[in-house]
Amino acid sequence: MKKLLFVFLLISPFSFADWGDVYYCQMTSLVVIKADGTVKEYEPEKFQFKLDEARNSMVFGKGGYFNNTIEPLDPNWSLPSDELWTTSDNFGSISYKDGKFLSTFNVISEKITNATADCDRFE
Repeated sequence: MKKLLFVFLLISPFSFADWGDVYYCQMTSLVVIKADGTVKEYEPEKFQFKLDEARNSMVFGKGGYFNNTIEPLDPNWSLPSDELWTTSDNFGSISYKDGKFLSTFNVISEKITNATADCDRFE
């Protein structure tokens, strides 16, 4: 009986990700590659973001590399209920799938910044 209850909890709507969820992340890397090819690794940071339905965006918290950033989700590649989404603009992109966060941002002719992180949804 306990196993059956556990299965129902796993497939219940309450176990799925959705708008309004908050994610807590720990970077696994933060790297800047300059135009001359030099590479600098920074201390990985902790950060958080929320999926905001009204803005159709990832809204990051205060502090650190993503300080108060708002990244609109790509409507063609975003399924928050499946924990899968992307953002992109002329300078970079973010992708998220099943707890894995990847971002890359370019400053024209200056540098590329890449960050990776493991994230958990707060329930």
